[in-house]
Parts: sequence; C-alpha cells; structure tokens
Amino acid sequence: MGEESVKGANLGVILIIFAAILALGLIVFMLARNMANTGLTNVSEKLQAAEESEFTDFDGSVVVGQRVHAALSGFKGKKVAILIATQGFTDKLAQAFPSGGESAGISSDWVSPSFPLKSTGGNNGATGLLLETANLGDRNIKVAYAVGPDGKTPVKTSTSSGVDKVATFIQYNALLEPTDVTGNVANGTANGHTVIKLDNGTYIFDGAYRTDDGKVVFDLDFANLSKTGMTEMVPGAARFHANLLKDANGVILGVVFQQVGN
Repeated sequence: MGEESVKGANLGVILIIFAAILALGLIVFMLARNMANTGLTNVSEKLQAAEESEFTDFDGSVVVGQRVHAALSGFKGKKVAILIATQGFTDKLAQAFPSGGESAGISSDWVSPSFPLKSTGGNNGATGLLLETANLGDRNIKVAYAVGPDGKTPVKTSTSSGVDKVATFIQYNALLEPTDVTGNVANGTANGHTVIKLDNGTYIFDGAYRTDDGKVVFDLDFANLSKTGMTEMVPGAARFHANLLKDANGVILGVVFQQVGN
C-alpha cells in the first residue's frame, strides 16, 4: 500500500507539472500570436504610411512642371494614374462648354470610343475632342472629364483667351476604366473615355484601373511632354494645381495636375 501511495502521489505530481507546462505553453502561444498580430498590423500601417507619403506633395498643393515630370518618372509602370491638363492642351479643346450652362451635363458622345480625337473643318462645326491645330503626333490619347460631386455638373476651366471649357485631362501611366457621362463604370462604353468627380479638393473615381486580359493598361509614352511645340508639353517652370485621385473608399488611385492659368 505504501509503494502504491507513493506511485499515485508521484503520478499526481507529474500530471500537475504537465498541466502547468501545457498551460504555460498555451499562454506563451497566445502572447506570441498577439505580438505577431500586433507586429503585422504595425508593419501594415507603416507600409501604408510609406506608400501614402509618396503622394504628400500632391495633396491640394501647387507644384512646378519639373515636379510633374518627376512624378511621371517616379510612378512610371506603377498602378498610379497621372492626369494632366496643361494650358496648351486646354487651349486646343474644341468642344464648347455645355450650352445649358453648369446645370447641363456633358454630351454622351464625349465618352464614346468613336469620339474623334481631332476636329475637321476648323472651329465652325468642330466635332472632335481637339482643334485641328492640336499637335499630338501619332498619339491616340485617353482623357478624363471632371464633373462636380453630383456626378453631372461639369467643372469649368478656361482657355488663355477666356473661353469656357469643361476641365479635361490626358491620362498617363495606369489608365482608368471607361465610364458613362456620370462616371458610372457599369454603364460605361468599352475603350471610351472617363469621367471623374471633384469633391472638396479631391477627385473621386468610383472604379478601378482599365484592364486587358486581367492586366492593368498603361500609357507610358511620355515623350511629347518634353517636346517644344507639342500640345502635351509640360513646361518645367509652369505652375500646376496638384490634387489626389481616390476611389470611393479613400484609397489613392493617382494624382491630377492642372496648370495654373497665366
């Protein structure tokens, strides 16, 4: 009986020690998991902050053309949309501001893939996006038109001579999905142009990047932006309003540059 009591007591002690070790291991595991989760969260937050810091200079600021060129170079090939409206490009816009005034929406033809890039026959009866005097070389561009937060009211800009036009931007780098005239991707026309919304200093696009076979479509032809005499040219000393382009959830999709009038 004595030996059996001792063995029973030893077994009990062993079980208690085993349970203690198991409990300690469980505590260590939970602490390690919590630390790992916290670490991953911190890393994720730091990565997001680092990514967003690339756009700090373009959040409602004024930059010079050299900074626009630097942005194109820095973001080249990345999933970042770069939208640019130089004064020279605005001066070549052929379409008049909607005759119904700011309450009138832009024409559905403007987002169509068949909308002519350049007009024919001079300013009278011009039907294309740009005047026939525009110089893009052999380029075939995609553009984005700006409307107000209501998704309809066009944003007004002016040519050097004071003629009202709808704010229109050439798309570079990662291109945005085509839309209808209110920025609705679901009803957009394939291969057409894009409408974005300007709301309190930020451009909003409730969509994603244009894709082909599941891959993002890019326009990486930046050559004309540095060539004198080209409609796309970005003067190095010119000033540009820089604003962020975000999706409906606040994720940064790109940057919008509009030259400050002379």
